[in-house]
Amino acid sequence: MKSVSKVALTAAIVLGMPALTVAAPAAAQDKKQEAAPLKMSAAYRKGAVEAQEAAKGTDLALEETKIAALEGLAANPDEKFFAAKMRYDLETKKKSNAGRGTALDALIASGKIAGPDLGNLHFLRGQLLAQDKKYAEALPHYAKARELGSNQPDLPLQRAVAQFQTKDPNGGVASLDEAIKAREAAGQKAPETWYKIAVSEMYKSGNKDGASTWLNRQIAAYPSPDAWRSSLLIYLEQLQTKGVTLDPDQRLDVLRLMRASKAMGGESDYLQYADLAQRRGLPGEVKSVIDEGRASGKVTKTNTQINQLYTTADKQEKAEVSLAGEEKRAAGAAKGDVAMQTGDAYLGARNYAKAVELYRLALQKGSVDANLVNTRLGIALALSGQKAEAKTVFATVSGSPRADIAKFWTTWLDLPLA
Repeated sequence: MKSVSKVALTAAIVLGMPALTVAAPAAAQDKKQEAAPLKMSAAYRKGAVEAQEAAKGTDLALEETKIAALEGLAANPDEKFFAAKMRYDLETKKKSNAGRGTALDALIASGKIAGPDLGNLHFLRGQLLAQDKKYAEALPHYAKARELGSNQPDLPLQRAVAQFQTKDPNGGVASLDEAIKAREAAGQKAPETWYKIAVSEMYKSGNKDGASTWLNRQIAAYPSPDAWRSSLLIYLEQLQTKGVTLDPDQRLDVLRLMRASKAMGGESDYLQYADLAQRRGLPGEVKSVIDEGRASGKVTKTNTQINQLYTTADKQEKAEVSLAGEEKRAAGAAKGDVAMQTGDAYLGARNYAKAVELYRLALQKGSVDANLVNTRLGIALALSGQKAEAKTVFATVSGSPRADIAKFWTTWLDLPLA
């Protein structure tokens, strides 16, 4: 009987190399490495050498004949194990997932591979099943690969794909989280697409809190104006898909964040912003956002709708009563509504110090929507550079979608772009 090194064979399987290494005489062997050599009969060894020689060429029919003969000679577990290895390599050349899968099943069941190497075989088996869209069958193999400590870096990602395909969004997102953390641990950054997938899956499953968390993680990882724009648009689109419509005040506060994060796109963004500000009685804000759009080249001077909004806002601004007088009226009012409206006017005019003062007065007097006022107070503090105070105020905002909007503003404060 002759033997083949288990260590060499294990490496060959994991690396996909069709190798047959005959062991050196026992006296010259590393006893730890050769503690349990594979056993082969003389006839089997001859057939194995012929199969390997055939594998070096390009005649797949000849290789098939030699490996089929080798399989016929295999009498003990070690011989069947090696024949399965040869079969796997041939089926790989033939690009047969079914054949590779059968060979992998034999290798996995052989008991000759253990630990992370066995985990790698399970990972590969799961991949083959996933390629054939048999995601439910792939999942147990991915789970076993994880349990055995497979060192395949794509395992969490492949598992996430299978979980999403089998309608398990929470499991898929958990696997994506694992994939992202593995990348980070290796000193690498996960692709932005992974975050977007998590956001989409959370929204589709109705998990708004999870979606909001992942949107914030996406922006934290990719804090560019484009990322902000993408994230905020996804948020708005998904709300629409769920049948949730933002009221004008909520939408205006989202657009204010888009403006603050320099994520405004083309003329449609500026038109929507200006129209909302106009309807809320904020002519100064209408003019300033249009002026910014024109200065950036994103708003043309020939846009009739925007020009009309600008002209109307200019006339309204000139006809406005003194805000100082409105302050006095707010101070003497029994309720906080006048103070809130005056705070809005100061926020639109970018007089943030006065806006903060009036919003606080509105909260003190009461009879106002505290979540709306606190959102606006937080915005005024944020835009005036008082980050810590703004975050404290945003943390008091509750209820959807106001709390989501406040969380976006808080994330913006934590990023370099702020």
